[in-house]
Amino acid sequence: MATVFAGMAASLDGFIRSASGDRSWLDDALAPDEDYGFARTEARTGAYVIGATTYREMGGAAGVGAVPTYVVTHDAGLGAGRDVRPYAGDLAQLIDTVRSDIEPGKDICVFGGGQLVTQLLALGLIDELGVAVIPVVLGSGVPFFGATGSSTKLELIECRPFPSGIVILDYRIVRP
Repeated sequence: MATVFAGMAASLDGFIRSASGDRSWLDDALAPDEDYGFARTEARTGAYVIGATTYREMGGAAGVGAVPTYVVTHDAGLGAGRDVRPYAGDLAQLIDTVRSDIEPGKDICVFGGGQLVTQLLALGLIDELGVAVIPVVLGSGVPFFGATGSSTKLELIECRPFPSGIVILDYRIVRP
């Protein structure tokens, strides 16, 4: 069965976007000679599930090549493309559908959207969670997580520090 993994870059104080929407805090932190695992992520991904805000921020470009991208949205006017599929239904059904549609041996990447990650986590639909901690304190902005109503226990899979100060933390969700 495909693993559902989510990842996000966040400031040390847990924000995924500054209050002003300025991305320089993230862009300036990335070093061109550091391998943050983007190629590894692309290789394991059979489908992307992203939020509508992230989709719009990406300029309507999602996925890589022919990788299907499911955009969770209630906006009927959101454009769909060959490999972009707007979705407005039950999230558990979405994950079941994507699992049955993707190539065997591939996984589902939840890319972007703190609200979406929070909802999927609360529903028990995420298996792995990655956080790239960016060495900056923003003070305010859009938080990575919203209220979930309960705690989620995590088991560390890997911790990768980089000379730039970025630290990538990969966790497995511990099921009761």
